[in-house]
Amino acid sequence: MILVLLLGGSFASYHYIQGTTQTLGSQLDTLEQSISSQQWDAAEKELDTAQQHWDNNKNWWTVLLDHQEVDRIDLSFKRLDKYLVTQNLPLSLGELSDLELLIHHISDSEKLTIENIL
Repeated sequence: MILVLLLGGSFASYHYIQGTTQTLGSQLDTLEQSISSQQWDAAEKELDTAQQHWDNNKNWWTVLLDHQEVDRIDLSFKRLDKYLVTQNLPLSLGELSDLELLIHHISDSEKLTIENIL
C-alpha cells in the first residue's frame, strides 16, 4: 500500500511539474520573440504573465523540489525584469536563455529514468 502511494505521488508530481514547465516554456518562447523584435512593452507584459504563473505554482514546486532550484529561478526572473526595464537586448536574451535552461533542467531531472534513480 505504501509503495502504491509513493509511486502514485511521484507520478502525480511528475505530471504537475511537466504541465507547469510546458506552460512556462511556451510563455518564455513568446517572451523571446518580443525581446528579439525589441518590443519592450510587450516583453514586459509577457514577463509579468510568466512571473504570475510562476508565483502561483512556486509553492508546490518548493514542496516537490530542491529549494535552491526554485531560488535560482526566482533570481533569474528578477534579473530578466531589470534587463527588460533597461532595454538591454544581449543581457535580456542571455538571462532568458538561462531561465529556460533552469526550467527545462528541472523537468528533465524529474523524469523517471535510470539516470535519475541512480
